[in-house]
Amino acid sequence: MASARNGRHEAWSMTSDEQWRQILPSVTKANRRSVRVVSVAFSLMMLICILISNFSSKMSNALPLYVVSLGCSIAMYAIASKVDDGDERAVSVLTYVTISGLLLYSTILGTLFNSDQMAASFPAFVLASPLLFMDRRRRLVTCIGIHTLFFVCMALAFDSPRFVVDDVTNSCLFSAVSVGINSYLLNVKLKHEYAQARLSELSWIDLLTGVRNRNSYERALAGLGSSCKLSLTCVFADLNGLHELNEESGHSVGDERLKCVAAMLSSAFGGDDTYRIGGDEFVSFCRDLDAAAVTAKVAAVRAETEAAHCHVSLGVSTAKAPGIDVDELVKLAERQMYEDKRRYYERTGFDRRGRRS
Repeated sequence: MASARNGRHEAWSMTSDEQWRQILPSVTKANRRSVRVVSVAFSLMMLICILISNFSSKMSNALPLYVVSLGCSIAMYAIASKVDDGDERAVSVLTYVTISGLLLYSTILGTLFNSDQMAASFPAFVLASPLLFMDRRRRLVTCIGIHTLFFVCMALAFDSPRFVVDDVTNSCLFSAVSVGINSYLLNVKLKHEYAQARLSELSWIDLLTGVRNRNSYERALAGLGSSCKLSLTCVFADLNGLHELNEESGHSVGDERLKCVAAMLSSAFGGDDTYRIGGDEFVSFCRDLDAAAVTAKVAAVRAETEAAHCHVSLGVSTAKAPGIDVDELVKLAERQMYEDKRRYYERTGFDRRGRRS
């Protein structure tokens, strides 16, 4: 029973601002796709209505509405096709223009052009339209509320007295149902998007340190050489004595040292260019930096890690663009790191197993 209640609460609970920021790119992409699909479907619907209106006297009076709606839907498809998936503001505007267009069409059709009949189009569209898109719940609910109020005003102004009460009652009832259904399903969809985003993130982020992982590193290698104009520098880092530290002080202490190294490298070279490629090995890249700037960053990392009692061996190699062989660049930095490690053990008097030599 408790688990069932928790499941229902999870489905109804809203996504946090942090979760929303993480899923916004995928939501924007999905909404742009929905705008295009709805525009095509609505255009086909309007074409059918235009054809039927030539043979039906009941539908012929709404022919101007069908023609204008067809033109608007074609324009919406054209605009949505030109908007980039990453343009969050433009896609958001298109989303609400599309929803508003559908609800305005159903309102005008049900009141102005069919005032002598009970309006059926608005209840149908107010239920279905918001289900086609994703956004923060309060914005969708506000949109539904505004269009419901507009429908009520149109019904009071143009409806036959016989249908005013029914139309107003139905619009409010179906809008309330729409808010409930859309609130529930929207949060289910948003949480699904968040779960997908988290799964994607786990495929390229190292869970312990928060920097990019080996999978991300392998994917990035192919494009690194062409991403710089002047030069590419590889910094290869290895935490000294991690195995012995884990045995003597526990893995929690070793984990903290790894987090320390990752934080220092990310601070110096950026989180997007820092990778944990092994248990105690990290690789960072920096583009188009002169030798003095690279040396300063490496010295800062060395000083900060030593101050935090994280003894790190560092290797640095730089290649000039174009024609950079990234694999060879990394291998050279790794050899430099092992040379730095050898000097560290000679200086401290410890061997690789942490024993006095």
